[in-house]
Amino acid sequence: MSTPEEFDYSNVHFISDQEREYFAEAHLGEQVRSFIASPTGRYLHGRAKQTMSECKDKLADLDPTVKGGIADWKAIKQDMANAESFLKWCAEAIVNGDNAASQLEEYRE
Repeated sequence: MSTPEEFDYSNVHFISDQEREYFAEAHLGEQVRSFIASPTGRYLHGRAKQTMSECKDKLADLDPTVKGGIADWKAIKQDMANAESFLKWCAEAIVNGDNAASQLEEYRE
């Protein structure tokens, strides 16, 4: 038995592999949208945004000419990139899912 987040594609009769791909991508987008709306998703989304904001503040105050300044700059930039990647991946999955849903509708017409 599958969980609400999983979907058993074996019972769905797709016209083609293209239709299956559109459906899977649209479903993934909906899963990410549901995740972001969940308490865990809201928490992680908020933490990522908070991390990016804190990193910007740290970079503004950082003096790269002091000992360890360059290493600190690199570490802060990496933390910022990690948070930004999480947000970007979620947004991309949702947008790609919406696009796939539209393409699926067009494909079926």
